[in-house]
Amino acid sequence: MGKKILLAVAVLFGLLVVGGFVLPDRYHIARDLSTTAPLERIQPLLADLTRWPEWSPWEKTDSTIVTTLGTVTSGPGASQSWTDKSGGGRLELTRVKPGRVEYDVYFADSPTPNHSVMSAEPGPNGTLVLSWSMDGEMNMPGVGPYFALLTGKMIGPMFEQGWSP
Repeated sequence: MGKKILLAVAVLFGLLVVGGFVLPDRYHIARDLSTTAPLERIQPLLADLTRWPEWSPWEKTDSTIVTTLGTVTSGPGASQSWTDKSGGGRLELTRVKPGRVEYDVYFADSPTPNHSVMSAEPGPNGTLVLSWSMDGEMNMPGVGPYFALLTGKMIGPMFEQGWSP
């Protein structure tokens, strides 16, 4: 009986290890929110990093975050870095146009950026549909794919809390 349990544990462990090398390590998270606020009110909140504390959920949920703005704070090239209990990171706005802001996020010491897009498009009955997405890769052989599978559950709720203009 003990040998069967040991064999079952070994097989399960083997499957987990193999899964960690064959599952995709890329992830995509996207959340939408509707608002009656006009784009003219939303755009400045997105394109200017000095305004992000007005809507961003991160500082509200982690009191250890300390943000440092770069020399450019709005438009393409605007940047900020932060420290927190998870190691911090940095981001840079890469593209800004009406109704759309794109930026690259580097978490902790990762050399690979996560690409994020925030967009606003007209919705039904005069609403504005705000979309927030992030694409990235978990570069951790063996375990990265498992983190990629959990990323939506970990970051998705934060996307849902943000944007409240």
